[in-house]
Amino acid sequence: MKPTLCRSGLMPILILTGCLGSVRAPAAEVTPAAQQQPAAPAHLQPLALGEIGTTPWSFSPEWFVLLAIAVPGITWLGFAWKRALDEDPQRLRRSGIRELRRLLSHIRRSRTCVQPLHLHGWCRAAARTWGVRVSAPTGGEVTRSLHTLTGDATLTSTWRELWSGTERGLYAADATAPSDWLERASLAAAEVEVPKRERWLPNRLAHWLPALAMVMLAITCAVAGSARAAQEPPTTATLDPQLRQAQAAAQRALGASWNDWAAHYNIAAFAIQEGQWNAAVAHATAAFLQHPSSTANRDNLRFALQQAGTLDPTLRRLLYGAWYQRIPALLSPAGWQRLAFAASLLLAAGLTAMVLALYLTHNRRYLTSGGRSGLAAGALLLITAVMAWNAYGTLNQPSAGILLVGVNLSPAPTELVPEQETSPLPAGSVVLPQRSFLGWQQISSGGNASGWVRKNAVMPFYGSPRH
Repeated sequence: MKPTLCRSGLMPILILTGCLGSVRAPAAEVTPAAQQQPAAPAHLQPLALGEIGTTPWSFSPEWFVLLAIAVPGITWLGFAWKRALDEDPQRLRRSGIRELRRLLSHIRRSRTCVQPLHLHGWCRAAARTWGVRVSAPTGGEVTRSLHTLTGDATLTSTWRELWSGTERGLYAADATAPSDWLERASLAAAEVEVPKRERWLPNRLAHWLPALAMVMLAITCAVAGSARAAQEPPTTATLDPQLRQAQAAAQRALGASWNDWAAHYNIAAFAIQEGQWNAAVAHATAAFLQHPSSTANRDNLRFALQQAGTLDPTLRRLLYGAWYQRIPALLSPAGWQRLAFAASLLLAAGLTAMVLALYLTHNRRYLTSGGRSGLAAGALLLITAVMAWNAYGTLNQPSAGILLVGVNLSPAPTELVPEQETSPLPAGSVVLPQRSFLGWQQISSGGNASGWVRKNAVMPFYGSPRH
């Protein structure tokens, strides 16, 4: 079998994944019709607490590509090493030398007379040592092979005499090996040089996984950012007096688990009722990021953002973009990471099946078809998951937070910095905390804005608030 890129079925998949990854979605335009589209009203009915979200991992799901490549790569390496070993022309000689020395060592340790069984074993091992591949070797065959391999007449004579003495010990009338046979055999075996392995990996294309490097390159290049879009909705809200009683319980629930998105939802609904728009945006965003598939979370965040008058570009794209720009909101950033992990396992299984099809003769058709299916499905899911995770921008970072109030970014953690040396940052801005110092938090925002603010001005989306 000589697999090629076309026969293995990888070419259509590579073309598909390359096209998917290389095309970036165009930014959506805000049309007057979209600006006038009414948004759904806010949902103010309290939810039962205890709906715990998941904090994203601190690394990109693009790293799962390494997992998808490493598993079949290690599998291929093992099979390729074994194939190269099986086809090594010196393998028989090396095994014969090992067997010969092991036999002589066993005879010395046993301290018994040399038995016919030992002599038969020595003949078999000696023949393999000099590359004779017959079941019943003769002295002439061993001598010719030895002379061909070494070209040493003295060595050839030594082994010919040793072989003749062994045959006399087996087939002569008295059937007794010479008294010095063990010493002579041990000395001759010690002088044999073990032939080195000629290669560690196969040198034929049929034994290599077709286009393994191309698959990895295609998947890596397929990772693309999501589209940019923006729309702003006008909407109205209704009030629910039950939220005042639920708000205190929600605060206690957040003290126990900051990832309780139902508690964030209840606090956001209460803030909407009270007109506290900055707090409503912050908690509604946290609830949305931990459970974006909830219609109530999306509608409340839209409503709060409309009333607050601020809108992060990433949230705008996820909430009001074109249909393909809203796809990432089907899962949370943590959900897309876990889907990417599952996709990498599926991709690894598909590639591993194709590797096995190269080396195994049975069930090759099923391995090939299953490998193609796993490769196509895993690559598609992995590309989708990585692109969706990237669509969240800074919001996919486990340390991401939001400003509860408008602040002036200070170049130093002190109130003594003149105001003209600070830069304003409005409430609702998504930030990444970096380090803290005596009640101050250094943050960075979009546009390379960086500075120090008071810790209580920043609310994290995941984990626990930093005090």
